[in-house]
Amino acid sequence: MNEESFCAFYEETAGGLRAYLRHRLENSHLADDLLQESYIRFLKADLPNNMEHSHKRNYLYRIATNLVHDSRRVRRFEELADQESVAFQKSIEAVQDVKNVLRQLKPRQRELLWLAYVEGFRHDEIASIVKVKTSSIRPMLARARARFVQLIRGAAPKESAQLKGPQP
Repeated sequence: MNEESFCAFYEETAGGLRAYLRHRLENSHLADDLLQESYIRFLKADLPNNMEHSHKRNYLYRIATNLVHDSRRVRRFEELADQESVAFQKSIEAVQDVKNVLRQLKPRQRELLWLAYVEGFRHDEIASIVKVKTSSIRPMLARARARFVQLIRGAAPKESAQLKGPQP
């Protein structure tokens, strides 16, 4: 296609193609970018010289339609990546929160929670590991869980005040 025939083809099709792209995308800047890209790809296509005008026009619109689909796939991918990034960040923050709370627990409470919920040991196995009676594990775990929940919720009362009782 020579320059003169391309300019005539462009003048005839650009307005309609621009309107089509703006309608499909609802974003005039992206539509203008895809309009230019459509014509660039059309020129690079090495079409036969005797191709009918209507086939050239249809080919141009097919290029534009494919670019619209590609841009939507890219946008969806970017949105998914953003969502995953946010979810990943939240999970990192949650892990950090749990680590901070675990640091605030007494070493024995931390050890009991770890053995029970991370390692999955039974009460009799935990009793053997920490060298206490099996019957003591249930109430010790209950207290450790309660303290953990208090700390996680940010409503942990001062332990020293609880231990000392009422002050005169």
